[in-house]
This record gives sequence, C-alpha cells and structure tokens, in this order.
Amino acid sequence: MSKHGKRLRRSVREEVFREYCANSSIHGVRYFDRDERTACERFWWLVVFLLSMLGCCVMIHKTYVKWNQVPIIVTFSEKTTPVWDIHFPAITICPETKVPANKLNFTAEMNALLEDYHDNNGTSDRESIDQLKAVAQLCNIIFHSDNKLLQYVNGTEDDVVGMLKNLSLSRHGTLGLCQYSNQYMLCAEHLKETLTEEGFCYTFNLMPDDEIFRKSSLHAEYTYMESWFPFSDTETLAPLYARGAGLHAGLLVYLKQAKEDVDYMCTGFSQGYKVMIHDPTEYPQVSMRNMRIPFGHEISIALKPQMIVTSQSAADFSWEKRQCFFNHERHLRYFKIYNQENCELECLTNVTQAMCECVRFSMPRSKDMKVCPLSMWKCMYDAKWFMHPTDDLASSRNQKIKAIVNRCNCLPACSSLTYDVETTQTMLDVEKFLQVNHEYNKSDKFYITTIAIYFKESYFITSKRSELYGWVDFLANCGGLLGLFMGVSILSLLEICYFITIRPFRV
Repeated sequence: MSKHGKRLRRSVREEVFREYCANSSIHGVRYFDRDERTACERFWWLVVFLLSMLGCCVMIHKTYVKWNQVPIIVTFSEKTTPVWDIHFPAITICPETKVPANKLNFTAEMNALLEDYHDNNGTSDRESIDQLKAVAQLCNIIFHSDNKLLQYVNGTEDDVVGMLKNLSLSRHGTLGLCQYSNQYMLCAEHLKETLTEEGFCYTFNLMPDDEIFRKSSLHAEYTYMESWFPFSDTETLAPLYARGAGLHAGLLVYLKQAKEDVDYMCTGFSQGYKVMIHDPTEYPQVSMRNMRIPFGHEISIALKPQMIVTSQSAADFSWEKRQCFFNHERHLRYFKIYNQENCELECLTNVTQAMCECVRFSMPRSKDMKVCPLSMWKCMYDAKWFMHPTDDLASSRNQKIKAIVNRCNCLPACSSLTYDVETTQTMLDVEKFLQVNHEYNKSDKFYITTIAIYFKESYFITSKRSELYGWVDFLANCGGLLGLFMGVSILSLLEICYFITIRPFRV
C-alpha cells in the first residue's frame, strides 16, 4: 500500500507539472515537457529560462537599491512663488569700529600699556586694562598674534558683555534714517541690538528672542537680543513680509561713522561694516559669512531667493533618506527653531566647552557654563576648525571632540531659505553735496554710508524635495522587468500558487 501511495503521488505530480507546462503564461515553460522535444532542446530552453531569470533578478536588485538609497529627488516646483509670500530677510549690520574714542581710545591705551609694562619691569596698574581685555575679544587674529601680552596681564573679566555694552557705539549716533517699503522711519527703533561674536550689532526683521531661544535652557545673566514690540497699533511684529520687488519695496539704511573713532589696531586695515543677510529664524553668526561694506559708498544689494520645500510624499520617509530635518524631528537645547545654522552654532558651543572648559560670550550657554577670558582666545579660535573631524585626530581628547561633532548631525532644514546677491556700489561725494547746500565744515567729521537691500524680481522658482521612487513606482518597475524578461504578471504568480495547492487535490 505504501509503494502504491508513492507511485500515485509521483503520478499526480507529473500530471500537474505537465498540465502547468502546457498552460502556464510564463514564457519558455511550455517547452520543458513536450514529447516532441528532445532532451537537448529541453536543456537549452532550461538554460535560457534560468539566464532570463538571473538577468531579471539582477535588474530588480538594482531597482531596489535605487529605491532604498535614493528615494528623494530635488526638482523645480511647478509654479513660481511671489516674493510677498515670503518674509523679508533679516539684516544684521556690524560696524568694524567697536568703541568710540571718547569712551576708550584703543590704540592709545594699548601703546601706553605696553610702555608701562616695559618701564615698570612687567607690571602695570592702568584702569583701562579691563576695558582693553573686553574689547580685545572682538579683534582679529593679526592683533592677537602681535599683542599676546594683553592676554596675560591681570584684570577682571567677570562681565565681558556688560563691559562691551557700556563701551559700544551709540546706536542713535550710528544709525540714521531708514526707509522700508517707501516709508521713512528711525533706524534706532527698528534695528535692534544683537549680541554676536563681532560685538553688539544691529539687526532688522529678526524673530523675537522668546521665539528663537529656549529661555529655560539659557542663563539669566544677560540677553542676546533686545525685546521686540510694535510702536503703533497698526504695526506688526517681526518678521515682516516682503512688499514686492524693486528699490521702493526694500530697505534703505543710512549709516554714520565718526572719523575720530576709527581704529586700525583692533580690526585691521579693513574698515567699514560687515553685513549679513539671513533668514529671520536664524541667529546671526557674522564671522561665518558676511559682506564687506566700505565707508563713504552707496551700496545696492539685489536679492534673489533660493527656497527649498519638502512635499508630503517625501515627508513620509525617514530623515536619513530625505537628508533633512523637520522642526519636530531634531531637538536643539538652546533653540526652539531648527535650521542648519542654529544647529552648527549649538554644536560649536559644545565643542568650545569641551576644548576650553568655557564658551565665548556670544554663544548660547547654560547656567553652569563659564565665559572664556581673553587668555583662552586661541582655544576659542581653534574650536571652529574641529567642526569637521578628520582622520588625523588620534589623541583621546580629540576623539572625544570628534564624537561630539559626530553627534551634531546638522543636516539642512526641510524648509529653508537663502539669498543670492548682486551688488553694485558708487562713491558718495558728501563734501560737494554739503557745499551745494551751504553746509560747510561738516563732511570732514563723518563717513556717510548707505545700503539699499531689495528683491530683484517679483517671482522666483522654488525647489522641492519630492518622492523619486515610491512603492507604486518600485512595483511598476519590478512588474515591467518581470514582463520583459519572463512575461510574468500577477496572474502568473497566482497560477503557480494554484498548481501547487489546489490543482493536485483536484487531480
């Protein structure tokens, strides 16, 4: 009975197999079992079938790799975007002159300190040492290379920010009239003091500090930005939306600088202003990227927005595949709003803390972090070079810093806005202008500089992250390859299931 059962099962399998070969919709299978086919012919068709299956599997594997590794593509949006649908950029202006001469003549006091130090055999008791050490934190690397003595002179550096604020230029004396969207206003009321690594700068259209910073994570010794409030019932808080393209819809700023206050020892031979144009949600790091504005010129800056957004189909992917972060996906300790620049500033703070056991006065910090004294200036300067780790960092200390940098993971934000700029400039002949208007002996006291910032065009093309290969595309590609190589469809797969499960019992 057992042998009879085995022969019966073998007979059923052979009959089902022959029936499948005769009726299968898969190409080439019908030649596997034909009485009129010789063994050589059947072997040839088997080899061809296996090679086709191999080629199909290789192509499907390549399609899967592409779908798994590069599922996102950045393309141009189908529609143009008007500039009045986006915010006007934030403008941060930093004077190269850090302190007025009537508060601190930096060059004279430094020379006097050096003379006292040499005459008194390495000591000095000048009252301006604390002021010099505070202002020196804003000076360039050339000054610190030539004047290392100041770093080792005893002085009190408990309140660097308070000292800089007392010594900084008068805002009303530096900022003149402003014109935004064809309306004149006082610059001092709309450009707020912002603490940066360049000292106290003036920023237009930056978001309020309580919307940028996590106040619960910051110290309470000083604030980084002035509070924003409207000056009238009809005025709205920053950030303001753009009103259109052209000079009449942009920002025009008149700047004034007293010639007697210009100091070449601290900031070097480049005098004027540093201007940074950035997104209103980005806290400015002026030393990272800026435009140089010389004295006595009229500067015209035409902006062309470069905006990238992320579609909902791409948002369903993980951040590893789309290579960007939404605000809810990436938590920052000191900032409420995620963008790449805020993340890098927080990362630089952590690296500086790890290297120097203190941070720069302009960096966001917690209550348990100390402000670095001037003697740690070289360490603070070197910290930014560790932001991109290299393989030659072999010591255990550098490995620790490398681990901190690797944890930063500062990818771009999924919705970001940058600006391409085109600049033109011309000399301002203030002396001739004053002579024509019978105003004499005034042009030799001040440098007058004007800056006009506006959108070049009313519409621009937005870039968009979207899905390149979804499940539907992947299945469609697989179906196309299976059909091309083997003539396989979903019904062909169901046929196989039918002949394996249902048909043997029917036979």
